[in-house]
Amino acid sequence: MKKIKEEKSNTKKRNGKIIVLLVMTGVIVGIVYAGYMSNNASPSAAPAVDGIECNTSEITTFHIHAHLDFYVNSNHLTVPERIGIVDNKCLYWLHTHDSSGVIHIESPKSQEFTLGQFMDIWKASGDFPIYGATAKIFVNGQLVNTSSNDTKINKHDEIALVYGNVPPAIPSFYQFDPGE
Repeated sequence: MKKIKEEKSNTKKRNGKIIVLLVMTGVIVGIVYAGYMSNNASPSAAPAVDGIECNTSEITTFHIHAHLDFYVNSNHLTVPERIGIVDNKCLYWLHTHDSSGVIHIESPKSQEFTLGQFMDIWKASGDFPIYGATAKIFVNGQLVNTSSNDTKINKHDEIALVYGNVPPAIPSFYQFDPGE
């Protein structure tokens, strides 16, 4: 009888250890998963702008490039690097990597994007150079009669955004690097 009681006691201890081990494993898995999700969640470090999220990595399901030239009173200004890139924490689906003027559109789904959305992301950074003025918009060298919110960005478009005096020559083409 004593032997049976010892076996029951040992079985209970073993079952107790297994339960504690399973609970601890569950807690560890939960912590690891939560850490993973916090590092890879979308949106992350910045709020969405015009429905465009800021993801922790580039998503290239839909991936195109366009080029933007920016003019104020006929003077060409450099489009800043890292528009739409937040402190190395996240990238908006519309962003620039360098000061070449190339707009990268890298989205989790194929959809139309507008110049206005890109400008709103730029404005959210606090570095947009012009406020309260209306721009003339040229796409592939042609003046368009649409607002920035209605001007679609298409693959390899050359877009000129002009505030004030129009320069004597508006670019109509941009030579993208191979593969862009």
